Amino acid sequence: MREQTQSEFLHLPFQEKLEFLYGLPARQKRDLILSAPEAERLVQSFAPETLFYTLKEIGSADAGDLLSMAAPEQIKGLFDLDCWNKDRVNLRRMREWIEAMSEAGRRRAAQALMELDIELVTLLLRGYLKVYLLSEVQAALDVPSHRVVQFDEHYAVEFIRYDNILPFLQEILEEMFERDYDYFSSLMDEIYWGVDAELEEQAYQYRIARLNDRGFPDFFEAQSVFGYLNPRQFDQIRRTYAPPNREDELQEESQIDMAMMPPGADSSLFNAALTAGFAAQGKRHIRTEMALVANQVLVARAVDFGDPEAVREAIELTHHYLNLGLEHLAGGDLKTAIDYLRDTHLKLLLRLGVSLTIDLRKRAEALVTSLGFPAGKVGSISYLDSPYREALEGLLLNAPRFYGGLDRQPSVVMRDFREMRDLHVAHGVLGQLEAMAPLFKELLEIDITSAAFRTQMAGREIRLSQILLTALVNQALDSTLTPAPLAASRLSDVRRTVMTAGRPARLTEDFRQRANAALERRLEQGPLKRTEDFVRSCLSMLEEEFSELDPSAPIDPRYIRSILLRRD
Repeated sequence: MREQTQSEFLHLPFQEKLEFLYGLPARQKRDLILSAPEAERLVQSFAPETLFYTLKEIGSADAGDLLSMAAPEQIKGLFDLDCWNKDRVNLRRMREWIEAMSEAGRRRAAQALMELDIELVTLLLRGYLKVYLLSEVQAALDVPSHRVVQFDEHYAVEFIRYDNILPFLQEILEEMFERDYDYFSSLMDEIYWGVDAELEEQAYQYRIARLNDRGFPDFFEAQSVFGYLNPRQFDQIRRTYAPPNREDELQEESQIDMAMMPPGADSSLFNAALTAGFAAQGKRHIRTEMALVANQVLVARAVDFGDPEAVREAIELTHHYLNLGLEHLAGGDLKTAIDYLRDTHLKLLLRLGVSLTIDLRKRAEALVTSLGFPAGKVGSISYLDSPYREALEGLLLNAPRFYGGLDRQPSVVMRDFREMRDLHVAHGVLGQLEAMAPLFKELLEIDITSAAFRTQMAGREIRLSQILLTALVNQALDSTLTPAPLAASRLSDVRRTVMTAGRPARLTEDFRQRANAALERRLEQGPLKRTEDFVRSCLSMLEEEFSELDPSAPIDPRYIRSILLRRD
């Protein structure tokens, strides 16, 4: 199969080869490139970001063959993306890339380093050597001769750090000296006279300017990508922008590929609309625009470009927000989705997706406030059952997240909102939580929004489900709808009254009917409807806990969690 893929690739025209490589796993991409007669041209056709993320996925230790074919401008882009921690140079990563560049030989490595900002090269070399002016020859003579190299009548160099890349750096220095003495002289002067803080600040400013030119805005400008807009006014807002043109020929220098986002990786409406609604040129336009938006997300979230997993997560988040916005507008209809994708700027579409989740957070904050707690302090609401508590915690995050316990195949992780179903489920959970107060007020005359209730629950491991089930069990036993804890000695009576005979047992139909009758008698239709799922889950808890208990054996109260018990 791999040989068939390689044969298919090799027979493609050059531009189609580039298209073929888009989205492939990094090692497969590398193998195909190396098999092609125009391998170097292919590598040098990549945007710096594409080459960078490909090399990062392969790993710098195995990246030498592709790196040896990269253009100096691409190497500069690689260092811009990977060799900084915010505004500080990461010299460790610089050393890793220079070690990987050794496969290219001293000539190409020197050419690439000479394209970097001289301030950045100076900061690296200051860790390896000390420069003497020959007017200070006495100072140099005090150093053992094997550590000093004199390049000409002006400079002597003492090597002060020994590691695996020093021999290669020595070769690079010799190449710089032979290739461009003016550059070499400027480098020696910078190492001799320069101040680290000033060199780093100047290199950082140059880097920021280049990243801006490639679609990476500064941190504060990038925050606009998460700016709220009212979803109900989206079409009105969209009409204030000129529609994007998806069909014009792209200029090659303006292309920004997004290697970390495989196309068609899932069955989202966004991917379906992109595949079904656009020819190759339109797809390239959207990929380019999506990369520009993803760049803003990366900067806004302060993602380390050198962390491939963090970059992948941010790019996936970009896709998920775009898909949310498109699904909201199209209502799941593919033709409508294509029309919106054709005429809507992707940044606006992403902001719509973000805004839909922000509306969720606002609703969650209002709910928490209505329960008497400060917004964002959901951890203090100890009486909420799972998965309501975890779902609420996710919704209250600054960037709301979806709790995996609400998925069709439940998990305990928080994840991105991916589709409108996630939003509908989350709104449904909030609706159920909002109905809790009227449920307990009307059914049991308990005000869960009161300070007295919060005080009573503080420090206790009591859940709302236990309060409700205890009241319903008391009604079945004694015809009193009260949450008063039951005596542990009555557990056998509970088993006999609410459960069918045999194992596994089920809740009796009589118990279910009496519970439903109590709810229908005391609750208005709205709260009754919204709390159906909560009540159903509570009854399932009770049934699950008692279903396998031996009717002929005593019940150990230590293992009963669904109802409130007191010691006899």
